[in-house]
Formats: sequence, structure tokens, C-alpha cells
Amino acid sequence: MTIPSTIGVTGAAGFVGANLVGRLLAAGSTVIGVDDLSTGTMANVAHLQADDRFTLHEFDCRDEQRLHEVFAECDAIVHLAAMKIPRYGGALRTMEVNVDGSHAAFSVALKTGAHVILTSTSDVYGNAPAPFEEDGPIVLGPPTSRRWSYATSKLYDEHLALRMAEEHGLKVTILRLFNAYGPYNDPTWWGGPMSVFFETLLDGGMLEIHGDGKQVRSFTYVSDTVDGFFRALERPEESAGEIINVGSTEPVNILDLAQKVQDALSIDGPLRATSTPLASIGGNYQDVVYRVPSNEKAKRILGFEAKVGLDEGIALTIEFIKARRAAEAEAEAVIA
Repeated sequence: MTIPSTIGVTGAAGFVGANLVGRLLAAGSTVIGVDDLSTGTMANVAHLQADDRFTLHEFDCRDEQRLHEVFAECDAIVHLAAMKIPRYGGALRTMEVNVDGSHAAFSVALKTGAHVILTSTSDVYGNAPAPFEEDGPIVLGPPTSRRWSYATSKLYDEHLALRMAEEHGLKVTILRLFNAYGPYNDPTWWGGPMSVFFETLLDGGMLEIHGDGKQVRSFTYVSDTVDGFFRALERPEESAGEIINVGSTEPVNILDLAQKVQDALSIDGPLRATSTPLASIGGNYQDVVYRVPSNEKAKRILGFEAKVGLDEGIALTIEFIKARRAAEAEAEAVIA
């Protein structure tokens, strides 16, 4: 199996984008990236800039005309650009960017004939009962909680993609990601709890646990996440029209995750954490009790199965973060 020779990637300078671009270039593809750098950074792709098969264009992916211009020769488009859970505000922007950006990407794909990989999220399951199967129920909270703006926007994107496939012939595969983490992740809550835990403990701070910390998640090391995209690109005919979970099936609750990170950093003593009531976050914030995928469909269609265990992934991420911090400190010392 081979992947397309020329691939467009929105959100190319983001966390998953940077890791995916590196994998695609290593496989011999030409990659045309688009990113407005609102959350992605040039630092994430600095190590890729020397490869003349990679081009990064800085603009908002909602600009359909420009997107068509730069993606005109692409055989496939991976649409990663999106806003995430609006914990502390920005819910309207989340919905506008996610809906309008997807519509632009789909419209360009219809004009060029490219196969689109839409990045969706495990958040669309909400508090549905386990197991989380792609054709199973979805249980979202009320619109009075801005937390659900993200899931709602992504669920709309999925509906839009599949209706455009049915009525206009859009070639699209939808991947629902489960808590990716690893190198190049954003060090704030934008990158999720795992990212914040690393940075806070390395700074000598106290971890912020939302609610009681008993929420169960599966965290997927980014190389496994990227492998899901890669396999979908290899199998356009098999995956077209499908929604597929891409994630680890190893469960962990947030308190245990915090302890794992603290132990991996060799910090002795009791867990360095405080509890933040959900009500104090604002916006009628609600959380998901349990979120672990069924990977049966991913195995059957893509041959996908997460390979990196949580302990190994934590160790690899710590190694990257420490190296990044050392490089930043060295650069600051030179400037000073």
C-alpha cells in the first residue's frame, strides 16, 4: 500500500500536525501545510523546514479561495485545524472555526477530487454508555454549558461530511481521536491535562485536578495517533464514508495519571495536587465521566492498534519536554 504523493494538511504547525507532517515526509510525500499560527507554532515545524517537499502557508483555513489555490494539486487533504474545548471562554469562536473551516476543506476537496481525512474527537460521545462504538449512542450535555460547544461543532462537521458524501460525492474518512499526547503538544490546557501536569510539576507547582479526579480516560501517544491517519491515507477506498475511533484502549483515571507523571519525574512524597470544583471553571462547565474507545472497527478497516503503552509514552514525553526546556534556557542565556 502507498500513500498519496501530494497531501494538504490544515493545522500543519499544531501538535498532531507537526508529528503527521514528519511522518508523511519520511514516507516520501510532498506536504503542503496551512496554519494561521493562532495555536500552532513555527517552532513545531522548524526541524522540517529544510525539506523542500514541505511548504507552510500562513492563513486561516476558512479562506476557501486561498485554500483551493494551495491545495489544487493535492491528492488528499488532512483537515486538522480546529479550536478545542472552550474551558475558559471562546465558545463562539470554537464553533465558527470548526464549522466554517470544515466546510471550506470539504468544498475544496469536491473541486479537486481529493480524499479528505476529517479530524473529529472522542468528545462527541459525551457521557454515552461504554463501549464507545462509532455507531453507538451519543449523549451530550445541554447548550447552557459552553463545554459542549466543541463536541457539538465536531458532530456537525461529521454530519456535514457524510451528507456531502451522500449528495455530492465527497470522499471522506472521519477519525475520532482519543486524548493524543507527546512531543510538540501545547504546554497549556489547550494540550489537555497530560501536558499541563508535565509543565506544572517541572515548574515546581501544584497540579490542578478538575472535580474529583475519578474521570476515566485513555491517552494515546502521538505516534499511534499519526499511525491512524497514515493508515487511513493508505486505504482510501476501505475507509471512505466511515467514522473510526483512533486511540489507546488503556484506561486511567485522572488522579492515577497525575501520580504516574509525578512518579516518572522522580518527585517523592504525596501527590502534589489541589482540587478545582467544576463549578469554579465557569460556563456551567461539565466533564465526561468515562471515555475509552472500542477499536474493533479500527483494527478491521485500518489494521490499527495503539502500540505505545502509557508508561512508555510518559517517559518519551518527559524526555522531549526536558530537551525542549534545556534548548529554550540556552537560547535565553545567549540573548541575555
